[in-house]
Amino acid sequence: MTMATQQDFGEAMFTEAARLRETGLDPNQISAILCKQDPQGKNYGIGILLGGNGKPLPTSPTLLEYVQRELQESGTGSYVNSDAAKKEIAEAVMRWQGVPESLWSHFELLLPSDAGTGAVQMAVQTATLMKEGLSALAVEELGWPAYRAIALSARLRFQTFPIDGLAKGDGVLPLYQAGPMNTTGQVPSTELVRARAEAAALSGAFVVLDRAYSGFEYARRVANTPYPTLMADSFRAQVLPFAEEGVPFALAVSPTKTFVAFALRPCGLLLIFQPDPSRRAEVGQKLTALVRARGCSFEHPVTRAFVKAMIKDRGRLEAEHAAALRRCADAESQWSTLAAGTPIAKLFSERYAGLFRNPKAKSEAARELYGAHLYPVFSDGRCRLNVTGLPSDDAQARQAVAAFARCCG
Repeated sequence: MTMATQQDFGEAMFTEAARLRETGLDPNQISAILCKQDPQGKNYGIGILLGGNGKPLPTSPTLLEYVQRELQESGTGSYVNSDAAKKEIAEAVMRWQGVPESLWSHFELLLPSDAGTGAVQMAVQTATLMKEGLSALAVEELGWPAYRAIALSARLRFQTFPIDGLAKGDGVLPLYQAGPMNTTGQVPSTELVRARAEAAALSGAFVVLDRAYSGFEYARRVANTPYPTLMADSFRAQVLPFAEEGVPFALAVSPTKTFVAFALRPCGLLLIFQPDPSRRAEVGQKLTALVRARGCSFEHPVTRAFVKAMIKDRGRLEAEHAAALRRCADAESQWSTLAAGTPIAKLFSERYAGLFRNPKAKSEAARELYGAHLYPVFSDGRCRLNVTGLPSDDAQARQAVAAFARCCG
């Protein structure tokens, strides 16, 4: 394709993107539609783990096996749930997350439907039950767009605070991402996490911690660090300071990205931490009422299958998580090498991890990247890209990184 033709193509796709916006589609939908219209399109906006061939990584074979078995056993015609395995699944989740055993008695586990989104939504609902007088949900700037809708559904005002900042104010429910930020990949430092925990303890706040990417901030260590050590280190850095400060919190954990279960979307995992043992009965009653109100006590078969897999075959699931971390680490290493010396090089330092990066986009970024058949998500002057979209082919990867480096920074 000649330069003139490339520019014309980019302009045409830019015009199509503007038309799609007029129909009310969001930036994620627009990116997906444009990529599908382009036979040469490379999808950098998709929110799933991709292999070096540009195709999604296979769904967890372990979970698929348990789902097939669960479906075969679901012919009784009655409601079925995992209540009988409540203690076992709670222990399995805490072992996976690297929670010190000395803290186990302080946690209650809930299994909200709708994966990580459901876990965050139930975490916010839990907070409104546990803490009187909440009037606003405070999240980091550039945070997950769904937070605004979650605040609306809980009848809370929505407000933001700077990245690397603290949520403050009367009636404020702080929501922090406990690991790489879902949209930008930025990882909160240990010092920042401690400062947030200390501030919450001083104000008496209840806190929501969103853990969409468990352990991904240490993906680069997976090749030479035992998996349990990596997960324990992640929990120690991102979550433990809140427990040490005696802050009650709801930890929303998503299994979707960790176990590559996008197609199946198993339940979310919600760990409620209560530092005061005398309140455990009260907390249990409130959580039971919340679960009944949401209908989560009537479980989807994928949820039941996931619970059984976590209890009986956690090792296999963890091996699949480790493989996902390796893919992410390989892609990050490739970006780091090819982006060295460019304006986007800092996005692949130790301060960033996970699936996405979200640099500022220059004025002509959309036209140029569309012309190069690259489709990230453009929103609010930024260019969100999936790092695992980078192909293994060296020549193609170099061209893609060079294009993003010219257009972003």
